Amino acid sequence: MWFVLLGVVLCIGAAFAIPQVRFLFFGLPEDRLAGQPVETGGEGEAEASVADVEQALRDAGLGSTPTLGDISVAGHLTRLEAGEVTAEQLLDYANNLRFLSRRSAESGRQIPATFWDVDNAAMVADGWTSYRVVSALASESGQPYLDALSAAYARFHAFKMREAGSEDTAVDTALDLVAPIYAFVPKIPADHRLETSPYITNDAQAALYLWQQVLVGSTRTNPLTRVQIFNHGFTRRFHLGTIWQYDTGTGQNNSAIWGLSGFEDRFIGDPENNTNQIEHMSISMVVQGILREPVLILEAFEEFERLAGEANRATADADEALNAAVAEHFVPGFETDLVAATERLRAALKAP
Repeated sequence: MWFVLLGVVLCIGAAFAIPQVRFLFFGLPEDRLAGQPVETGGEGEAEASVADVEQALRDAGLGSTPTLGDISVAGHLTRLEAGEVTAEQLLDYANNLRFLSRRSAESGRQIPATFWDVDNAAMVADGWTSYRVVSALASESGQPYLDALSAAYARFHAFKMREAGSEDTAVDTALDLVAPIYAFVPKIPADHRLETSPYITNDAQAALYLWQQVLVGSTRTNPLTRVQIFNHGFTRRFHLGTIWQYDTGTGQNNSAIWGLSGFEDRFIGDPENNTNQIEHMSISMVVQGILREPVLILEAFEEFERLAGEANRATADADEALNAAVAEHFVPGFETDLVAATERLRAALKAP
């Protein structure tokens, strides 16, 4: 019991020492955050008809009405009627959506247009709209990010479509994405990172952070202060689980989407309640690899959650085992050889 109490004390002591990270890695010029307009279309000689706009949006892959919070054809036409957007801008938007669909399909699986057709509070707070995002990703500077996300989704979709008895697992799929994202990072100039962080000092850390965003887009919250330890900003929705929901038309959380396949039982513990181990793994890798949090602090977090009734003993033990595996097999040397560190972790986590 004394060790648990010591851990909680350490957790309290570290509560205000944990650095906050906000690193928007969107592969786009930083000045887009300054409120400068992104051109969405030129002035045509003749105003397109509402019918032309409606057909163009449908041809781009948008539905008549919202499915999962998307704006939809109806929403855009309402904005057009209200004068919030012009017909030319919507035609340009439809054209850019078609480009994103074609480009993403080249990687093996098209990202549905409805995925891009969303405005949310985080986007608006950073001066973005779906029109700006789509225009930016259709630009030359945005295409490397689009290509990386598309390739990642193609791999993830193959996992989800695997046949019964396939040896492909959630663990393999998640870790398979580290190397291609690592290869993508050097293609993006430093000034295309919308915000940077003093805690991310090399390409391996940048790749790890981007990988976590693409994988699940989630964060870790300090159980004492309820403050997010790191924050992907508006790009947190640009992850594989979100794309999958729009691809299937079904709302699900990351745990249900990813599952637990590939983990040795000791990293799962209670499969009925501890269902988010892909997400947990990714968060542990970021917190330990970038924020340098000692595994003892993470153990204290797990014990605090157990004492608070948020986790049972089996769940806490499994989470602590997963944190320890990351500390032992991934963190040492990952900055000099990210791919090798990933393979060490894969071998340690996989069920025999």
